[in-house]
Amino acid sequence: RSVAVIGASDDATRIGGRPLRYMREGGFAGRIFPVNPKRETVQGLQAFADVAALPEVPDTAILALPAAATLAAVEACVAKGLRSAVVFSAGFAETGAEGVALQARIADVAREGGLRLLGPNCLGVMNPGVGWYGTFSVVLDGELMQSGPVGIVSQSGAYGSHLAHLARARGMGISQWVTTGNEMDISLAEALEHVIAQPETKVVMAYAEGIHDGDRFRAALETARELGKAV
Repeated sequence: RSVAVIGASDDATRIGGRPLRYMREGGFAGRIFPVNPKRETVQGLQAFADVAALPEVPDTAILALPAAATLAAVEACVAKGLRSAVVFSAGFAETGAEGVALQARIADVAREGGLRLLGPNCLGVMNPGVGWYGTFSVVLDGELMQSGPVGIVSQSGAYGSHLAHLARARGMGISQWVTTGNEMDISLAEALEHVIAQPETKVVMAYAEGIHDGDRFRAALETARELGKAV
């Protein structure tokens, strides 16, 4: 129903600008709160200086910030009472020991505060049926996705975007699309479990480079079998 875009940009081609543009073009009916301390408006919407200044607690947040600014943003989300957020930025566990430590610290803060996190180092999530495009994937630049029966979960944002492109080129609509990136919290197995459970999903395409939670992954596949949904 509502989203804060932290690091929102007035430039619709930037990482912090694309989600705003896509959601507005896609007809997202919820409230969008751009967070940018340097602007009064972002892409025509009232902007807020920080998370604390938001007039309500959004359902979720998009963090379009550099890695160094992400911890403070997560702390602000926890303080505001947010329950979920997507972390776009790279520069974490994939970069070495320092990045591993920062990612672990952010995950600990979020877990203690009851904040679920998707990412970091991911392209985000989309649900075309409600115009929800919490992503900066350029696959949407030419044409948004149509809603339909195909769920996509991918650890790789680039590969997940290519799967969506191939589905769209063949006239297949998307139910949900989730990219998990470094999986500091939400794993491919949990995303798969969620997408399979959605009634509009009839088939799922999944791309995995490594499964960290084998039991949950197998359980999700078993659920898909019971529901007659191909993976």
